Amino acid sequence: MNFKKLFSLVSAGISCDLKHNQKKVLLELQQFGVSQEKQRVLLQYIVKIRSITTNPKTQASLFKSFFRIVNEDIDKDGRGSSIIIEITKKCGKNCIHCYSKFNDRTTSMTDETLDIIVDYARKNCKHIFLTGGEPTMDPRVFTLAENNPDIMFFIFTNGSLITSAYAKHLFKLGNVIPLIGIDGSVPSTHDAFRGKGSFNEVMEAINHLNKSNVSWGFISLVTEHNATEVLSKEFLKHMVQKGAIIARFLEYIPVGPKPLTDCILSGDTYYFLEKRKNEIIQSGTIYMQDIAEKKCNGLLYFSVNGDIKNCFCFHYAKYNVTLGNIKENIARTRKDWTSYTWEGECPLYSDPIGFKNHLMTCGWKNLSLVKEPYLNDGNLSQKLRRNYAQFLGLKVKKGL
Repeated sequence: MNFKKLFSLVSAGISCDLKHNQKKVLLELQQFGVSQEKQRVLLQYIVKIRSITTNPKTQASLFKSFFRIVNEDIDKDGRGSSIIIEITKKCGKNCIHCYSKFNDRTTSMTDETLDIIVDYARKNCKHIFLTGGEPTMDPRVFTLAENNPDIMFFIFTNGSLITSAYAKHLFKLGNVIPLIGIDGSVPSTHDAFRGKGSFNEVMEAINHLNKSNVSWGFISLVTEHNATEVLSKEFLKHMVQKGAIIARFLEYIPVGPKPLTDCILSGDTYYFLEKRKNEIIQSGTIYMQDIAEKKCNGLLYFSVNGDIKNCFCFHYAKYNVTLGNIKENIARTRKDWTSYTWEGECPLYSDPIGFKNHLMTCGWKNLSLVKEPYLNDGNLSQKLRRNYAQFLGLKVKKGL
């Protein structure tokens, strides 16, 4: 199928009124040889894209990505549809909840390792998330986007380096969407995690992105202290008014040598988090991917030196992309991960030490430069398990 020609055809549908032109678009697609099933899928995707963003560059990039996904027959959803690449360790911040700074001394991923991973993703994944460190410190973000116009890249960023010039470059590309870390609705909450002045930097970054008409989203770390604030309807409404098109929420995992034990989610707070995520997805107030699973199969994460991890918070791995067949090694990683039995979705809340011990018997090695209490301290592990069990109990009692 000539996807380039097809892209030109359906791209015209982005600006049309589908209520009045749907039959015309369907007829055009039919004459082009697109099956009825694919016609419906394409129309649904047009509607979906138009509801997510009005940025023509982003719309065009999403369509290019969609045709690659169809062409490669990539049939994945949720957590397993994307990968995360830790492109660099460089960062100008010292966030107290950072999951990256205590493992691996490598500064940046090599070009060779990056090429292997992107080549794999092209044929097997819908999207690529770039993280660090601070990915905006690595100019290869632009190179990757330019060389792969049919892949959507999302960058997890603190926003501190998103200047007017950076935003303008993003607009020209169209296939890079910043997901800015915003951990509070006011400076005092956000800055408590990321340092004094960080909230103002975020707001400045948003201004630059909006002025250049760059699509952006946000990701909030949810803790026992800020959950009510960042999960509130008021906060979400404010973010949408500011221009956010994507929202993500991540529960706090007590990584590192000095975990913030008072930030660990209680059973009630964990339930509130999951309940709000469901409400947001169902309401359509903002786009939020449904990544819930009965059992977490992991979120494929490639560390800066090419280790294949199955969660950015869990610093253990067995395989590396430079040693052996990447696809086979990913399958082996997933097999080891799911061969342990735990209650609920998240093994790191459900049974962190038992889970870690199981994977070590499978040959996984510790990548952390420090001893992490949540994987070694029985008391901390018990707190996680107890709180998570309370959450699971609430889930059964109240439904979710």
